[in-house]
Amino acid sequence: MSLKNLGSFLLALWADLWRFVFPNSKYQPQKEATMPIFFTPEQLKEKLQDRAFQLEMVYWLESTIRPLENDALYLMVAHNRASTVRPIDTACIQAVLDRLEAYILLGTPAHELGHHIFDALGGSAIISNDPFVAKAYQNEIDAALFGAMFHDNATGVQHRYIDNEWELNHGELAAWIFYHATEGLLIEPVRRLTAYAIAAHPHMTKEMTAKNGSVRKPWRDQIFTFGKTPVRLAVWITRWTDRLENGGDSATHFVRHALATIDGARVGGLDLHGVDWYNFNDQLKYIFTPKAIVTEIPVLDQDKKPVMKDNKPVVNKVPSMLQHLKGYASSALAFPYSAYNQHDHRSSVMTDLMSWKVANSVKFIDLVSNTTGIPNFELFIQLMQMKSGSPNSQLTTDTIKMMLDLWNLNTPEDQAHWAQGFQMALTSYYEWLQVLQNQISKATDPTVKAFQPLVPGLIARVTKI
Repeated sequence: MSLKNLGSFLLALWADLWRFVFPNSKYQPQKEATMPIFFTPEQLKEKLQDRAFQLEMVYWLESTIRPLENDALYLMVAHNRASTVRPIDTACIQAVLDRLEAYILLGTPAHELGHHIFDALGGSAIISNDPFVAKAYQNEIDAALFGAMFHDNATGVQHRYIDNEWELNHGELAAWIFYHATEGLLIEPVRRLTAYAIAAHPHMTKEMTAKNGSVRKPWRDQIFTFGKTPVRLAVWITRWTDRLENGGDSATHFVRHALATIDGARVGGLDLHGVDWYNFNDQLKYIFTPKAIVTEIPVLDQDKKPVMKDNKPVVNKVPSMLQHLKGYASSALAFPYSAYNQHDHRSSVMTDLMSWKVANSVKFIDLVSNTTGIPNFELFIQLMQMKSGSPNSQLTTDTIKMMLDLWNLNTPEDQAHWAQGFQMALTSYYEWLQVLQNQISKATDPTVKAFQPLVPGLIARVTKI
């Protein structure tokens, strides 16, 4: 018996044994048949106000997706692809895009259409012809591409920065949406693996307690091997695409974080600097600070008095934009490897793409810090419009107006430092799109090759103003 046939035999034997020993396993969820096929975003927003519906979603997630934390079950689903299954074609990918477009278009700044497009381009570039990724099962590779494209599809239904109210965060809610939206479009193993990758993409490293008292658990994300095949790789490719959008660079991260800061401030959201949380509202005044610095801001109680701990005032450590970018670029190259970059080196394509981002970051921070000129803020407005993917939407227009107000709060001396920075950011934006397009054009993976015809149209949507 060949190694391949032996592997298939062992998987089938394990599946039969699992069903025999655990005939009532949660792996076959009892309530799945009662779940609706799909909701419009407006209907889902309304349904999410119903606690009973929330609990039904939690049950579905825990009984349908969470069991894949078991390595053997995950392997079964990853391997389960009948020889009669046709490869995913361009029409199939377009159908999934069409089915989920209503959700994507509701995304708020930094998680809007433009972010989804860059995630789709980044994910397909990573997969394209990477030798390590090519070793994975095709179910996982397909799940990785769809996970990259759609992991933030819920942010128009549950705001990204109001994400700690109940059991499910935006990733877990997005997993539910994707799974139910793709019924009839994708085979079951790909839908299930994609949902797992989407649910796991926020990369929680420890348990946390939501405002309603429920405890959220991290998702198992360990890559393991079956023979020479890496398994559970879809989780990491989905995360990698998010990190490419946050590489500390001027091409996408600069403008995206500026948009995210305003969007987060609108809802009183929090962001993370190192291990310290800070309020987006506090960072507004430091978006255009031309130095990589951290400012300590005292935390005040309801009477506007300093909050004390161990006889010391409690402070929020708020990074400037340049410090924020510097921190992300530094973490991308961290060694010993961190929880976040621990597998980057296994993918030569991911390594090359992230190296481009880090090099761009170093150059950008130095340029803004050490040069001056006559700044043209219209260049940054153009960048915000293109990055949004929806340049004429009211939300984009309102956000740009707020950004202009913040810009005008800066002194002429500080503004002068951004003259070459704005120009570099705009130039880098186009260069990065070209890098991604060139990498995608090299694809040997069949699903990315099916995605190729959609690339020019997607790029057109993030280069119009």
